[in-house]
Amino acid sequence: MEKLFLRSQAALATVSNRYHRPLFHNIDWDNALIAILGARGVGKTTLLLQRLKMLKLSPREALYADLGDLYFKENRLLDFVEAYIAQGGKLLFLDEVHRYGFGSWAQEIKTIYDLYRHRVKVIFSGSSVINILDQQADLSRRVRFFRMQGLSFREYLLLQENLEFSSLSLDNILQSHFSIAQELGAGTNFLPKKYLGSYWQNGYYPFFLDDPKGYSQRLNLVIQLVIDQDIPHAAGAGATKQDKIGRLLFAIASSPPFKPNISKLAERLELSRNTLLQYLQLLERAELISALRMESKGVSSLQKPDKVFLDNPNLIYALAPQQADIGAIREAFFYNQLSSLARSWALPPRIELPQKGDFIYSGPQGQYLFEIGGPGKEYKQIGMAENHYVVTDANTTAHPRKIPLWMFGFLY
Repeated sequence: MEKLFLRSQAALATVSNRYHRPLFHNIDWDNALIAILGARGVGKTTLLLQRLKMLKLSPREALYADLGDLYFKENRLLDFVEAYIAQGGKLLFLDEVHRYGFGSWAQEIKTIYDLYRHRVKVIFSGSSVINILDQQADLSRRVRFFRMQGLSFREYLLLQENLEFSSLSLDNILQSHFSIAQELGAGTNFLPKKYLGSYWQNGYYPFFLDDPKGYSQRLNLVIQLVIDQDIPHAAGAGATKQDKIGRLLFAIASSPPFKPNISKLAERLELSRNTLLQYLQLLERAELISALRMESKGVSSLQKPDKVFLDNPNLIYALAPQQADIGAIREAFFYNQLSSLARSWALPPRIELPQKGDFIYSGPQGQYLFEIGGPGKEYKQIGMAENHYVVTDANTTAHPRKIPLWMFGFLY
């Protein structure tokens, strides 16, 4: 256990409290059991360590532990926690629970909560590919869930360019985009498009700050680790074939917004239809791809997606830079940033594929139809109904229902 204390202190020394992600301030850290899920590389470990560093407690009271550590290949989490509590431990930050050597992390965390919640608080992180509701232990009634995305365009501007702006609500954007753009100086002092291209290439994952030149190589490594480690851990040993998942991901990356022919794709990859659909679902849960389904369709794991693209533009440039299609990049950016509104657990808004247009959003604010395009995009495809919007890749626009694309990067 002393080695874990030393490793916790070593990890703590690597993190800075210079900037806290918005999620950091939205978490009620007093809860006895907290889960932070998100794609690999979006900053979950940093978030845990920042909270621990802020507390200024000794490792005997508050400890960070990576459950992928070799210690947990030979030692049970429950045994460790009981020993830690006996030594006076009060707070545990458990990272990457999906890599726990014994595979029973959910059951053991449930037991820890049931027996010791008045003595120790547990905050754990895990890959977004984990489906907590599928776990045999019922954690859903015990844990407070939070989902973490990569950096928004707004956050990128702050960290990379030292340009500080407040986040915007969807209502703000839809109703007041022109006045907001004027306030921000868009088109004059502040030229959003000047920075948007860089964000699309290397601004979504926070590790761009550590090694800008090696960003693409590191992102490719992250993608490979998701395919080789995270997905197999979540799906179970022997349930996936990583080489075919990789080929499927490249097929999506090298196409414009991808309307999959499931039968042909399954034949090409030598997979059954059901296996292919399960692989698509795993890639979607891992936040490597985004899948759209037609309005009013269900969301069964075996429901064919009607349109598929990579989760964010950085993945497009990392996996298939020669085939980077500007239409796919714009749509991936828009959906990725808008989906921050749909990553809640109670009645989340729906984003679907409409009969006309690119996206239809249905949420508490209302139902809105969006068509995404370049600076010259018009209403020809969707009509000019009151809830129809053209999202255009321009610095600013005076039309009340033609909104600059970059502004959706200010949603969080």
